[in-house]
Amino acid sequence: MAFSSELIDKYKKFKDYTQDKQVLSDVESLHQGNLSKIRKGERHLTANQVIYIAEAMEMDVKEALLQLALEKSKSKEESAVWTDVIKKISAACVIVGLCLGLAAEPESQETFA
Repeated sequence: MAFSSELIDKYKKFKDYTQDKQVLSDVESLHQGNLSKIRKGERHLTANQVIYIAEAMEMDVKEALLQLALEKSKSKEESAVWTDVIKKISAACVIVGLCLGLAAEPESQETFA
């Protein structure tokens, strides 16, 4: 399933919606025709729509936009570049998280008798 369609499903679950038409009333410039094409993989959410949904769900907007860029890739080469960018950013975030975790650990206090 494509990112745009998955994001809509996550938003529906987040809002406890049961029907796609409930999403239509929330997201600007999204109508039934667009949504139908998104579900078929013929269209994508716009950047502004992704930003709105990501912010509403308190997701990382930058990551959501990167996933949208990957979804919109028109060639295997472009897709590979976006995948590499996402992997590098994810790896950097993990490293920073580990460093912060190690820095926050209390110093070991060994007592000598």
